[in-house]
Amino acid sequence: MGYDIYIQGGDGKLLAGDENSFRFGYFRMPQVVALMEHFGMVVERPLPSAPALSAYGLTEQDFKSGAQPAQATINRIAEYRAAHQAVMDTAESAPTGIPTYKLRYNDGFLTTAAEIRAALAAYDAHPQADLGEVLLDDSRWPRWTAFLRRAQMHCGFRIY
Repeated sequence: MGYDIYIQGGDGKLLAGDENSFRFGYFRMPQVVALMEHFGMVVERPLPSAPALSAYGLTEQDFKSGAQPAQATINRIAEYRAAHQAVMDTAESAPTGIPTYKLRYNDGFLTTAAEIRAALAAYDAHPQADLGEVLLDDSRWPRWTAFLRRAQMHCGFRIY
């Protein structure tokens, strides 16, 4: 169990290659988030609510494999999926960091390039920025910040 992090390309697809992925274990990620808080890289925001299936006249049964739904149900499923994706892609117009929920949950929220840029600006301006590896007691911190710098050059990243 853990947090598998993948850079997203401009086409909405996750980029291939080891340089485009990163992994933190289940118990390490809370420590990473705490250090990012120390550096002012993250902001607290409420977890957005996913749309309710019932709002689209759907149930879990409508998503079972082998089901042969009517066209009206297929249309409602498409509408639901679009609404759900909009929640997963939620971003502020002028971010001041990465919302913590996007790092605490491995549900595929998009952490945007703008959020990453704001986080890195806070980190780079922090007087203890060169101590991240020591404060976290993890030699991966420099690789993590390098990964963030790479992700900001694309469309951000998603955690699964």
